[in-house]
Amino acid sequence: MSIRNLSFSKYIRFRSILDLDLSIAYSSDCTSYYWCIPRRYRYKPKWAFHQKKDTNQQLALGNFDAFYKPHYGNDWPSIRISLLSLPKYCAVINKYGKESQTKLLKKFSLINFTENARLLNEMKTQEMPDSKYARNLAPEPLTNSEPVTENLTLESEVVDYDESVHKDNLNIFVPTQQVYTEKEQMLKEEMKLNSFQASDIGIKVLAPEAVNISADIEALIFPSGNISLFPHPKSKFGMYGFYLMDAASVLPVVALDIQPTDHVLDLCAAPGGKTFVMLQSLDLFHGGKLLCNDSSQSRINRLKDVLRSHFPPDIVDQVTVTNFDGLQTFTPVYNKVLVDVPCNGDRYVLTEEDNNLFQISRTHERLKLMKTQKQLLISAIKSCAVGGNIVYSTCTLSPAQNDGVIQAVMEELWQMSHIEVAVVDLTPMTELFQETFKFHDKTRYGKQVLPNLLNNFGPTYFAKLKRIK
Repeated sequence: MSIRNLSFSKYIRFRSILDLDLSIAYSSDCTSYYWCIPRRYRYKPKWAFHQKKDTNQQLALGNFDAFYKPHYGNDWPSIRISLLSLPKYCAVINKYGKESQTKLLKKFSLINFTENARLLNEMKTQEMPDSKYARNLAPEPLTNSEPVTENLTLESEVVDYDESVHKDNLNIFVPTQQVYTEKEQMLKEEMKLNSFQASDIGIKVLAPEAVNISADIEALIFPSGNISLFPHPKSKFGMYGFYLMDAASVLPVVALDIQPTDHVLDLCAAPGGKTFVMLQSLDLFHGGKLLCNDSSQSRINRLKDVLRSHFPPDIVDQVTVTNFDGLQTFTPVYNKVLVDVPCNGDRYVLTEEDNNLFQISRTHERLKLMKTQKQLLISAIKSCAVGGNIVYSTCTLSPAQNDGVIQAVMEELWQMSHIEVAVVDLTPMTELFQETFKFHDKTRYGKQVLPNLLNNFGPTYFAKLKRIK
């Protein structure tokens, strides 16, 4: 039998039978072991082909570990495992549906957390002094990029030279001080975008306003620690009796304090959850108006499906739906504006591989998010009437996309326009809903709902602004 026809394992056994010295094959010297094998049986792994690449979900998780962990500290392990776990939902009752349709929910031991907050609000007899909350805040840098700076390795040496000597002589070659790979350049850009430098302006924060929770907003949840699932809503005459959504997404609408006759602009309305909640409070036949806008036609179609499946045709006809770029300014006739901006979508990018914002091909799109968010908020402020309120919301934990965008917008308006805007303190809302949600205690301008295993809602950030001039 020819040695050339033996497999690798048979070849090793054949060498052993012949009392050849194979001790080197079992030694820790892998290099020597490699060379003891005949060329035709050698196998050297190639990194480019055999190294397992990170999935988009793993890339997102690595990014969060680098940027969120320094900011949230000891809370991060709990937040991290909650984001990777199944979320909890709430059932918002549709007042236009038949009462018989909600019987599906009566067999569960559910908690009406909005009703509990209303009762607690009525029981409060002491108002917090305005002086405790009315204040001017000097902007602080919001940074959360320390771990990335440690991993940022440079591929070239720094060359010392006196730039001033050859500054005016174009014929003298000046060596490059630093050379970065494309990956390093992207990291530097992300670090820059995830930090905000303080400026000389002060941001005015108004005293907290009275919290009004509409009696028409009824949101039911399972008790803390109960991870049961809601049944699918049943349709009666084409309308569902309730809408399933993240309970934390109800809070931006509560903060906006919509009254029946308000004129409301929902700047980034699709897919329609917050629009559904707003329509529970608005009276479109007695002065109330609602304009829903979104720049994506496919998302607009989803919004229309939500409207048609939950509201009677005469209500749907009263809602104006537009497909404009949210960066354009609408006529400032709205006294309430909600801008739920596109963001990282922390929970989505950790659980869905397709259309993931952290895939390599969408890196530039992700890095432009904060610029888009700032422009959308400025558009919302300009579309709001003087004296009206704007609520900015996201579904991310990123401080740069939350408090950072508020600060950046305030700075730009102060420098580039005569528009005057103040932040409204939302502390009373956290006191009313602290039994249901866990709030981060270190936000500066808005409120951040943190996911936790007992009540796995969020993440949701929301901030309230008032246009003064």
